[in-house]
This record gives sequence, C-alpha cells and structure tokens, in this order.
Amino acid sequence: MSCRWNRTAINVLLAAGIVALLLPGLTPASARISVYPSPGTPVASEATTFSFRGVKPNRLGPVRITGSITGRHAIEKRIRHSDGNGVSVVPAGRFADGEKVRVFTHRKIRQARHGTFSVRIGRFTGGSKKTSKAPGRVTNGLRSRPDLKLPKIRVAHTSPQVAPGSYFLGFRKGGLAILDNRGRITWYRPTAFGFSNFEPQNLNGRPVLTYFRTPTPGRDAAYIILNRHYRKIATVRPGNGYKADMHEFRLTDRGTALILAYRSVRRDLSGIGGPANGSVSDNVVQEIDLKTGAVLFEWHALGNVNLGGNRESKPKPGISWDAFHLNSIEPDGNSLLISSRWTNSIFRVDRASGRIKWTLRGDGRRSDFRVGRCCRFSGQHDVRRLPDGNISIFDNAGAPGRRAASVLVLKPGRSGNGKRKVSLVGRYRNPQGRPSLATGGGEVLPNGNVLAGWGNSNSLTEFSPSGKVLFQARHRSSSYRARKAIWNGSPAGRPAIASVAGAGGITVYASWNGAQDIARWEVLGGPDASQLEVLGSSKWKSLETAIPISGTGSRLQVVALDADGRELGRSALIEAGHRSR
Repeated sequence: MSCRWNRTAINVLLAAGIVALLLPGLTPASARISVYPSPGTPVASEATTFSFRGVKPNRLGPVRITGSITGRHAIEKRIRHSDGNGVSVVPAGRFADGEKVRVFTHRKIRQARHGTFSVRIGRFTGGSKKTSKAPGRVTNGLRSRPDLKLPKIRVAHTSPQVAPGSYFLGFRKGGLAILDNRGRITWYRPTAFGFSNFEPQNLNGRPVLTYFRTPTPGRDAAYIILNRHYRKIATVRPGNGYKADMHEFRLTDRGTALILAYRSVRRDLSGIGGPANGSVSDNVVQEIDLKTGAVLFEWHALGNVNLGGNRESKPKPGISWDAFHLNSIEPDGNSLLISSRWTNSIFRVDRASGRIKWTLRGDGRRSDFRVGRCCRFSGQHDVRRLPDGNISIFDNAGAPGRRAASVLVLKPGRSGNGKRKVSLVGRYRNPQGRPSLATGGGEVLPNGNVLAGWGNSNSLTEFSPSGKVLFQARHRSSSYRARKAIWNGSPAGRPAIASVAGAGGITVYASWNGAQDIARWEVLGGPDASQLEVLGSSKWKSLETAIPISGTGSRLQVVALDADGRELGRSALIEAGHRSR
C-alpha cells in the first residue's frame, strides 16, 4: 500500500509539473481563474463584460456567451489587461433586463462548474438624471484673477506642531482649494455644485490631484486626474455601463483605480416591510485598469450583503431605497475593506472570490468582532487600514443619542478564546461636540497627527497624537473630506498682475494660482522692459497679494521670489491700470 501510494503521489507531482511547463505562469496553486462579475451575481449590468483574472491573455481559450432571452452573443473583442494577468471579454450587443446569462469556458473558474457559470442581469429602473449647473459667471473676483472668487476660511487656532504639508478641501458650493498651514488659500479651481471628493494621491510614483466631476448638461460624471502643473492627464469612468459615484476614487500602486457606482434595481421588498414592486440601490465596487479602461474586479452589495442589516431606514413606495450606502474602499492585502454607512458595517471582501471574510459592525450586533462600548461607531465614512495594522474610521455618530463625531482608531485582535475583538487606540472628537449628519473624513498623518474634516459641520481640525487641537478652521460650505499632504505644485502659466490707481497712489495685485513656494513679491516699473526698477515689495499673503507702490511707471511687472530670494516666475509687462494673466 505504501509503495502504491508513493507511486500515485509521484505521478500527481509529475503531472502538475507538466501542466506548469505547458502553461507558463499557471501553477497548481494558482490554477483557478477568477471572473468578474462573479458567478451567481444577481444584478449584473446589461452592458457587462466578463473579466478573467489569473490567466495570461492568450491562454484563456474559447469563451461562449448565451443569454436566456437574447441568445448567443458573438465576442466583439478581448481587452488584454495591462499587467498581463488577465483579459476582459466584451460581448457583442446588450443583454435583456432580468435574463440569465451563461458563460462557457474550458478553464477552471472559481465558483464555476466545469468552467461554466451564469449571472443574472438586473431589472434596472431609470435612475436619476440630475445634473448641476456649470460654474456661473464670477462677480467680485480677485483683482488679478476676476474669474476666481475665493471662499472665506476662518482660522481659530494654529500651532507650530501641525504636520508638514497643505490642506485639501473640495467645497460643495464653490470649488477645490489647497490651503497652507495657516489656512491661506494657495490654489483654487471653481467647480459645479456638488461634492468633489478632492484628494492628493500618487500615480506611478508621482504626486497627482484627483476629484469627482459632477455631471452638468453635456458632461457626464467622471473622475479627473491632474498633474503637478494642474493639467488634466486622465479622465476615469466605471466600466460595464455604470456611472461614476462621488464617494470613492482610490488610486493603487499597480496602475488601477478603485471606484464606486450606484444603480437602482427593481426588487420585491415585501419580506422586509417594503413594497412588492420596490426599488433598491445596488452599490458596485470596481477596479479599473487605467491604461485600458478594463474592469479588473467587480463586486455588488446586492447578493452579498443582507438587506435586513439596514436599521437606519425602511423601504418606501416610489423611492429607490439606499440600503447600503457604500462610501469607502481600502486595499487590504488580497482583500478590500468596504464601508457601508447604513448598515454601520465594515466588510473585508476577498478579491479572488468576492466573498465577505468578516464583518465589523459598529453597534456590535451580528458582528464577527466583539465591539465594546468604547469602540462603537455609526454612519461611518473613510475606513482605512494603517501601516501598523490598526483601522481608522470616521465615526459620524449618526445613531440615536447624537454623540460628537470623531476619528476612531481601532486595533483588531483576538481574545483569549480565539474570538475576534477590537480595542480602542484613540478617539478624536469634534471640538464643537456635534455629530456629522452627512459626509466627513479622517486621516492619520505620517507624523502621527490626526486630521478630521467634519463634513456638514463645515470645519476641519488637526490633532496631536494625544488629542490636543493644533489647527482649527471653519468654512462656509461643506467639504466631503479633508486631506493633508506635501504638495509642490508648479502652475504651467505665469503670474497674474493688475494695478489700480486710487487717492493714495497705485496698488498692484499679484497672484499665481497654485504656486506653493512664493515668499515675496516684487513690483518692477519703468518706461519699458529694459529700464525696470523695484518700486515696491511685499510678503506673500494669500493667493492674491496687494502691494502699494510709491513710485510710478508707465509699465509694471511682478516677480515671485522664494525664501532665498530666487526668482520663481514673473508676470507679463502691463501698462499701468491694466491687468494680465
């Protein structure tokens, strides 16, 4: 028996080795291929593609796709994933609402039988077609930039102990703003009304800015990526026919973006106290290949999250029920941490299978973790895995009782009996003692300080690790999140200049939208470019600096200088009483 067992084992090992030789990049441990949308998905899009991961693009083999209503679909094209580890199969034509789609392959597919699997197309409702007005004409703008009207920031407190870097805010009414450590605006861009989810991120090792472009007449919703010169370098949209949602856009270190989409689906909700012909919002997580636009991963809340987990609202006739309200996605090894606001839950989802590995629920009910009273949260946003393994959460404190909103840091672990638990590392409460009824975000900064943007409370706070308030500011319009990072923006254009004559003399206005290193402005004047002399100077004060000058000149120019007196740039030479940008 021992000899026969060994011979069998040897044959198995030899066969595995032959397979590995015949199929480079495919080993017995990685033989199963993942596909998205996952087998069994009950609400796939009528414009879905099928993305196969864990296989060389030229090794997938034949694929046959058949709809129960629309019949056989030819393959329009195959999109090779830019990392060489997968391929997206694009069917010709759209599928019908509610039909079952069967996909046949000759490969080992996770959660499939003999390489064959099926998904169900959702029965979608029309959905919202709301758009915002494009930014209107500006009145009472800056002297040197009449197209820019800056929001008012009131700084109540600042300290030398704040972390290095700039603050980033995206105002619901107004635009995108970068602030220095004293709360002075260094860059501003008007946007359409709506939350913009403005963030500094890294793309291929380089700093970039990203924001959500609110849909306006003639322009769809999308995420925009800007380089350090504030020029657009990419526009990113979800795949498979979905529209971009503003809640999350996360660039990864592998040239992809994690993005959210929402779509309303017809659903019988009578089992949970709703209408039989109800509608519920499915929340979709996608990972997009930035080079090809292909979908590398897709996960649906419907079919994976229990609708009964929402204790914040009940479904009503005529309204699409926001049962889950996903609002953040965080890479976590081979998994994703996904925040669901209306279930007060954080899900750890396995990328390969799409299955929920564990649930951390803020009220402790139906949670895989023991959650003590000190660790509870509700209506949360902005869940992040920290380098030390802890988890930061923006706790909106939306549950009955209306506690103060806070940034919460939890340490996952296990108790003596092996069961999961979380322990409190820190809680940084809103100094105003108010909950955040909508939006908000928290960030643990590299030096250990903690930044909180209080959402609809229209304020932001930076704390020391011990909880001391280091920076506190208020603004008139809410910002979805607040962020802080080192940013060395370099605007592509030149400084702007304007001059105004008054009873007390001439005042020159200088600005350079986005320049981060200006320490001083100098005003030069003279009859022409060859005969300029210094007429005045001033420290940089904000995005626009007013500089009174004592002399006169028929032509004027401003020069931006850094802290060492080096020239950073100069404006056009203008006639007194004019402006240029």
